Amino acid sequence: MTDKPDWGPEWGACTDEASLVARAIQGDERSFTGLYDRYYDRIYRHLYYRVGRAEDAEDLTQQVFLQAWRALGRYRQGTAPFIAWLFTIAHNTVISFYRRNKGVFSLETDLTERPSPDGVEEPIETRLEHERARRAMARLKPEQQLVLSMRFLENLDFRDIGSALGKSEGNVRVIQHRALHELRRLMESEDGRA
Repeated sequence: MTDKPDWGPEWGACTDEASLVARAIQGDERSFTGLYDRYYDRIYRHLYYRVGRAEDAEDLTQQVFLQAWRALGRYRQGTAPFIAWLFTIAHNTVISFYRRNKGVFSLETDLTERPSPDGVEEPIETRLEHERARRAMARLKPEQQLVLSMRFLENLDFRDIGSALGKSEGNVRVIQHRALHELRRLMESEDGRA
């Protein structure tokens, strides 16, 4: 028996996340590339949902992985899943993005010209509803946004979210409850204005 990790079908792709992370922390670029390949789509979708433009989501996704590579020595295996750690970096990247870019994008151009993150064309009504939900979510507190994204867009459990945020499962549940209540209120108030 060898000490070699379980390499998947792709060259340089290890199928065991813990091995990839451990090797990447030691400076192994191939292992970090394996993590990049494994999580790029999830981070991109998360960012795309948050910023609404493919070009921005692509740039921000690259920034997230660059920051992760630079900060990899600070990640502690076993405290939170690697993907939760990446989402925390992504969340902070989005906050910085909005601080730098206070401008508002044209809704008509953006909604008519942008494809969905998975490449499937959506009806304009669906895109308008997604944009409405995205605008309402952007008005939530940053911590609430992150909890909702991690819970509903990425299906992480309360324990993993709590580990990533340094909070108890109970605290995460309370944040989620308050965020959903506030999101509902914001969307209903927008309905009243329409």
